[in-house]
Amino acid sequence: MTISTAFLMMKSICDTMSYKVGGEYMKKNFKVRILCAILFLGISGIVMYTIYSLSAENGYESNMRSEIVTEKIKEEVSSKLENSEKGMLLSEKIKYFVIMHSPYGSDWNANIRKLAHFSIYFALACMVYITLAILGVNKTMRFILTVGICFCFAFGDEYHQSFTGRTSSMSDVFLDTFGSLCATTGLTIISLFFSGIHSLVNLAYKED
Repeated sequence: MTISTAFLMMKSICDTMSYKVGGEYMKKNFKVRILCAILFLGISGIVMYTIYSLSAENGYESNMRSEIVTEKIKEEVSSKLENSEKGMLLSEKIKYFVIMHSPYGSDWNANIRKLAHFSIYFALACMVYITLAILGVNKTMRFILTVGICFCFAFGDEYHQSFTGRTSSMSDVFLDTFGSLCATTGLTIISLFFSGIHSLVNLAYKED
C-alpha cells in the first residue's frame, strides 16, 4: 500500500465520520426545533382558549370581571404609584394622556377592556410568530401568516361572541389585529436586525 493510497483511505474515513457526526447533529437540532415549535404552538393554543373562554361569557359576567380588574388596577396605582409627589404627578400625566386620546375618555372600565383586547392579541401574535420562525418560515410569510391568523381568529371570535347575547364589533376586530400587527412588526424588526448583524459577521469572517 502506497502512502498516497493510505492518505486517501484516511481522508475517506474522516469524511464518513464527519458526515455521520453532522447528520447526528442535524437530527438532534431538528428534534429540538420541533419540540420548541410544539411548545410555542401549545402556548398559542392556551392564549386562543383563554380568548374563546372570555368571549363565551355573557354581558353581565364579562362586565363584572372587567370591573373587578379595573378596581384592582386602581388600587395598585393608588398604593404603588400615587404614594409620592413624583408618582402622583406621573399618574396625573398618564390619566390626562388617556382621557385626551382615548375615544372612551375617563371611562376606565372601557379603556381597560380595549387594552386587554390589544394586549392578548399582541401576546398571541408573538407566540404564532415565534412558532413559524422556529419552523423556518421566511420573514415575509411569517409576517403575513401571523397577522392573517390573528385577524381570522379575531373575526371568528367576535362572531362567536354574538351567540352569547353580547354584541360583536368590527372595531374590536381591528383593535385585535392592530395588537397583532404591532407585535409582528416589532419581532420582524428585531429579526432583521439580528440577520443584519449575522451577515456582517460572516462578511468580516470571509474577508479575514
